[in-house]
Amino acid sequence: MKSKLYGDGIHDDTAAIQEMIDSGSTLVALPVPEKHYLISKTLVLPSNIELRLDRLTTIKLAPKSNCPMLTNSDYEKGNCRIIIDGGIWDLNNLEQAPNPMMLQGDTNPDQVKRLPIPADYPIDPELGYAAPAGDRMWHPDRYWGSGLFFLNVDQFEMRNMVLKDPVTFAAQFARLSNFTMCHITFDFNEGNPAPNNMDGLHFDGFCRNGKISDLKGACYDDLLAFNADDGTIDSPCFGPIENIEVDGIFADRCHSAARLLSCGSMIRNISIRNVHGTFYRYCVGFTHFFPERKARGRFDHIVLENFFIGKDLPLESDWNKCPDFPLIWGEGNGSIGSLRITGLHRVEEHTPVPAVEFGADFEVGQLTMSDCSCENHLPDELVFLQNNGKIEKLSFDGCRCVSAPGAGKIIVANGNKALE
Repeated sequence: MKSKLYGDGIHDDTAAIQEMIDSGSTLVALPVPEKHYLISKTLVLPSNIELRLDRLTTIKLAPKSNCPMLTNSDYEKGNCRIIIDGGIWDLNNLEQAPNPMMLQGDTNPDQVKRLPIPADYPIDPELGYAAPAGDRMWHPDRYWGSGLFFLNVDQFEMRNMVLKDPVTFAAQFARLSNFTMCHITFDFNEGNPAPNNMDGLHFDGFCRNGKISDLKGACYDDLLAFNADDGTIDSPCFGPIENIEVDGIFADRCHSAARLLSCGSMIRNISIRNVHGTFYRYCVGFTHFFPERKARGRFDHIVLENFFIGKDLPLESDWNKCPDFPLIWGEGNGSIGSLRITGLHRVEEHTPVPAVEFGADFEVGQLTMSDCSCENHLPDELVFLQNNGKIEKLSFDGCRCVSAPGAGKIIVANGNKALE
């Protein structure tokens, strides 16, 4: 018997939508609903399918579903040619189990405030009882809080979507190849229970050959995370990330535009262009993050172009109290072969950290900087380029520096001898 598609925001539409997906049609277009669609389980997409919703149609995750809204059908053998077009995907975080990284028992070294584990928290598939994520290996059935999850897909597209109110990552990917993501809006509340770990698009190992464009809205962790070697609990695989072009980020008071995290796996051939906004952690970070992992972070052929940015202040409801990082940040124990920064224009009204800074154990083979400017509105002195690490070869054509009346001066370059 065919399940009824309600679209009234009250009855569960999961079975009816999944039946449409399983019909064998290559195009599944949901009609405009009376109110919105409600689902209580993950919708599973096979190969060779386009799932289409009207741009303003909402599909909402039912209370206590505690699962992603979308995934692919074959993590082991893989899928191909999956397209998702349209829709407001309401991940409904306030009615799901809280962020597992914000619970007591979490091993995050920066923890400041954590919730008790709720009595009805999801059962861990390995432990057999309710428990937060802890320090274990990734498991496909463990509650993590991601909104969309895709693993091992070739020729993937998502476009014209609003990703609303995730618990953790709005969308997470691994082993993704030949992909396009465009016209994506992030519409986030301040989280369950706090605005932390709320990535926009999160890429784990073996993601390659992609175009990402026109991303709008603030995220309360990395808007883009290219994490080749992420935490064992949340990443299904470690491996290289390469050949990705990003064009167009627009975000005010966002945690960060992009993190590139490596503990040995190569991240290379990444271009990020046309970034507009303010960021309260950093704008782009080349990070290592895991001090117990001894292999250096590895990055090469990175291009940052046309950044019109400034710092901002963290949300008062942020539970993780982190250092005030520079806008472009190279964390220690990392190496970049080639980094080109063109058209970095900073207007600063909030905090006097450097525009670009490399840590004491960070290495850059070739750094090229051109057509940059810095405008200081603070009483404090600013440094544009602070090098505490090692730059083997530097091509730097200067920086146009402007201090507002009463503002502190700007030091163009400071640090180790490579800047002389």
